[in-house]
Amino acid sequence: MPPFHAVAKVPPSLLLRQFALIYLFVAAILTVAIMVNVRLETQNRLDSTRVREAARVEIARNLVAKDFSLVTSDLRLLAEIPSLRRYLDSGSAAHATELANLFLHVAKTTARYDQVRYLDASGREVVRINFAAGKASVVPRAQLQDKSKRYFFRDAIKLDRNEIFISPLDLNIEHDRLEIPYKPMIRFGTPVFDSAGRKRGIILLNYFGEELLQHFREALLGGDQRSGMLLNRDGYWLSSVKREDEWGFMLGKPERTFGYDFAEEWNSISARESGALQTKNGLFVYATVYPLEAGQRSSTGSSMPQSSSLHELAGREYYWKLVSFIPSENISASSPDNRTGSRILFAVAYILLALGSLSIAYFRLSRRQVRLRLEEDEAHLREITGTMSDGLLVTDGNGKITFSNPEARSLLGYGENELAGSDMHDLLHVLADGTPCSKGDCNLLRVAQTGITYRGVEETFKCRNGTLLPVAVSASALVRKPGAAGIVVAFHDITERKKFQFELERRAQVDALTGLNNRRRFYELAEQEIVRARRYGKPVALMMVDADHFKAINDTHGHHIGDAVLQKLGAVCRQTMREIDIIGRLGGEEFAILLPEANAAQAQEAAERLCAAVAATAVPTQGESVFFTVSIGVTGLRETDHDATSILKRADAAMYEAKQAGRNRVCVRDAVPCVELDGIVATNNLMSNRQVKTGC
Repeated sequence: MPPFHAVAKVPPSLLLRQFALIYLFVAAILTVAIMVNVRLETQNRLDSTRVREAARVEIARNLVAKDFSLVTSDLRLLAEIPSLRRYLDSGSAAHATELANLFLHVAKTTARYDQVRYLDASGREVVRINFAAGKASVVPRAQLQDKSKRYFFRDAIKLDRNEIFISPLDLNIEHDRLEIPYKPMIRFGTPVFDSAGRKRGIILLNYFGEELLQHFREALLGGDQRSGMLLNRDGYWLSSVKREDEWGFMLGKPERTFGYDFAEEWNSISARESGALQTKNGLFVYATVYPLEAGQRSSTGSSMPQSSSLHELAGREYYWKLVSFIPSENISASSPDNRTGSRILFAVAYILLALGSLSIAYFRLSRRQVRLRLEEDEAHLREITGTMSDGLLVTDGNGKITFSNPEARSLLGYGENELAGSDMHDLLHVLADGTPCSKGDCNLLRVAQTGITYRGVEETFKCRNGTLLPVAVSASALVRKPGAAGIVVAFHDITERKKFQFELERRAQVDALTGLNNRRRFYELAEQEIVRARRYGKPVALMMVDADHFKAINDTHGHHIGDAVLQKLGAVCRQTMREIDIIGRLGGEEFAILLPEANAAQAQEAAERLCAAVAATAVPTQGESVFFTVSIGVTGLRETDHDATSILKRADAAMYEAKQAGRNRVCVRDAVPCVELDGIVATNNLMSNRQVKTGC
C-alpha cells in the first residue's frame, strides 16, 4: 500500500471509482479461478481415490483367487494319495485308520479347514476330522453323520473324475440347524475312484470362509473412511461394516441386500465387470471375481438343511462383487471449499485483493507507483514459486525453458541458471528405460498445440547426473491470443510410491519366514523352467524336502525354535545348492528345489549332500543345541510331464517313501532299472532307495 499522504493527493472520488472498477473485475477473475481450482483439486482427489481404491479392490480380488487355488491344490492332492486308493480298494479298518491319520495331519498342518471328510457313495461319513480351538481330532465312528440329502454331497457325487464341486460361501449347518456363532464356510468336494475305476464316494474339505473374509477386509483397510463390501451374485452381503446386514439369504431376510439399499448403484455394478461409480450416495469402486477354474462346478446351494440346489452354476455364473464405498459426506468434507483453513485463505485473498485494487487504482494515477507495485508483485510471485513443494518449469511455445523454481532444480540436480534456455524435451524427458522419446509423441509438448491440460501419473525425467527420476506431472498451456505462448509443468517425485509398489509385489512372491520363494512364486518359476527344458530338450530334476519330526521340535522347544529350524533349513538349502537352482517353501516344513539341467542321478547326489549338511547343522537354544534331519524325495522330468503338478506329486511320493523307510534319507523315484545302492537293493523299478553315507 502506498503511504496515506500520497493517496491523499489523489481525488478521493476518482480513486474510489478506479478502485471499484479494478476490484470488481479482478474479483470476478479470482472467483472463477478459485472455482476452477477447487473443481480441479476435487477432481484430482476423486481420480486419486478411484485409482487407490481400484488397487485395493484388485489386491482383494487376487487374495480371493489365491485362497481358492490353495484349497483346490490340497483337494487334488488328497484325492490322489496312495492311502486313499488302498482304502477304496480294500475297505479294511487298518487302511481306514491310515487314511484318518493322514487327514488329521492335513488338518493340523493347514489349520484352514473346519472339517476334512471322506463320504462313501451313499453319502455316509466314513472318515471325518474336526478342527476346533486350534486342535484337530478324529470323529468317533458313532458320531459320523448321513449327509446324503445335503446339496453339496448331491452336487459333488455326480461329477466326473478330476472335476471339483465348490459350494457357495454360506453359513455352516450342523445337525440340521445353523451353527452358532455363525461359521462362514465354503465346501470343496471331488469324487474319488478305486483302482477299477468305480466311483466310491467324495473327498470334502470345509474351508473356513472367515479366513477368506478376513483377507478381504485387511486388503481394504486404509486411511479414508470407507466401507469394504463383499457381495454374492444376488447382491447379498457376505462381508459388510454392519454385521447385521450379512447372510440375509441364510437368515430369511430377503430385504438385506445391496440392491435394496442402493438400487441405482446395483443396476450398474451387477451389469459390469469392474469400474468406478459416483452417485449422490458416494463413490463406489468395484470389481468382479470369478473363483472357479476349468473343471470346477458349483450350484446355487440351499439354506435349508435337507434341500437340493435349485440349479447348477457354470464358471462365469459363480462370482462375487468386491465393492469399496466412500460416502458422499466423506468426499465433500475433504473438498477444499469445505475446509475451514481454505475458507480463511479465500477470505484473506479477497481482503488482499481489495487492498491490491486500491493500490493499483492509485498507481494508475502515478506511473512511479505502478512500477513499484509491479516489482513487489514479481517478488511475491518468486517467493510463492520458491516455497512450492512441487517442481515447476515454464517454457516458451517451442519448449525452451524460461523459468524453473528451486524445487525443480533440486530434484533434477541443476544450478540456478543451468536450465534456462534449454530444450525441456531433449534435456529432461525420456522413456521409463532411459531411452529418448520422440518429440512427436511427447505428451508435454502436445499441450502447447492442443491447449488441453495433461496429467501424467508416471513420467520419467533424466537428472543432471544421468539418474532417472519417476515423476507425476501436470502440464498446462500458457495461452495468449492467437495461440499458446508456453507450457507450465508441475511435477513431484514418486520414487517412494514406486518403492512401495515394488515391495508389495516382492512380498507377494517371498515366504516371510525363510526369505525363499513362496508356494505361488515357486510354481510360477517351476512352470517356466519346465517349459524351457521341454523346448530345448534339457533335463530337469526336483527335490521335495521335509523336516523330520518337526511337530516334536515345536512341542518340545516351542514354535520360536521351530521357526528357527525352518530358517536354518532354508539357509542350508541356499548354501548347498547351485545359484541356478530354484528353492521354495511350499508350506509348513515342506520345501521344494528345482534343479535345471540336472538329471535324477545328479539331483540324488545333490540331495545326499544337502541331507548330510542339514544333519550336521545345529540350531542353538538356551540349553543344548537342536539337531534335525530331513527326508528328501527326488525325481526327474519325464516326457509325460506337461506341467509342474505331476513332477511335484512324484517327488512328494518319493519323499513320503523316504519317511516311511525311516526318515533322514533320500529316495529317488524315476524310470531306472533296479540297482544295488550301498548294499540296499531297490525292489521297485520306479524307485531307488539309498541312505546317505554320512549317516543322515
